[in-house]
Amino acid sequence: MKLDKIAKVSVGANSFVLRQKMDNPNIYTNEDIDFDLSQGYWSKDAKSSTGDSLVAGDLIINLMTKKSTIVSPQSEGKIIPQNIMRMTVDDSKVYRWYICYVLNESETVKRQLFTTMEGSAIRRMTAGSVRGLDIKLPPFEAQKRLGDVYRQMLIQIRLQREYSKKINKAILTILDKNDINGGK
Repeated sequence: MKLDKIAKVSVGANSFVLRQKMDNPNIYTNEDIDFDLSQGYWSKDAKSSTGDSLVAGDLIINLMTKKSTIVSPQSEGKIIPQNIMRMTVDDSKVYRWYICYVLNESETVKRQLFTTMEGSAIRRMTAGSVRGLDIKLPPFEAQKRLGDVYRQMLIQIRLQREYSKKINKAILTILDKNDINGGK
């Protein structure tokens, strides 16, 4: 089934125009996408927005990096630039984290996107190529199960990174204290 049959998509506004309209627009960035993906945000009451700004629970995809995520409460209110596309789905039929999983991890979807990407120096997806993706939807319960496992995996990866940073900091602190050359 084509993605445009299961999701309504809209692309953000031109960043140049946004900067002209607003003094200091709070624009959604690649760092926000990485942060939101690692948060694994989910709410049974999440609703997609329709304006220029994001709300927690919005399903988005970056057309340049091909990375998809669910917007977390920390990114709520940020403005969608033109390289970000918001997808609105019927939550009774499509589980957002399943779509996020498929867009980020499915080799079939990656092949479909690669054949439709545009640009010679920097290849990017177009809104049309995303709309035309052929995605097979399993029953809703299977979508939910797969999407939740994916979401939990992302949260676990974030927690492991945070733990690893703390361990490294503790070890370096001990080494610095015992270093005859003064450490830090």
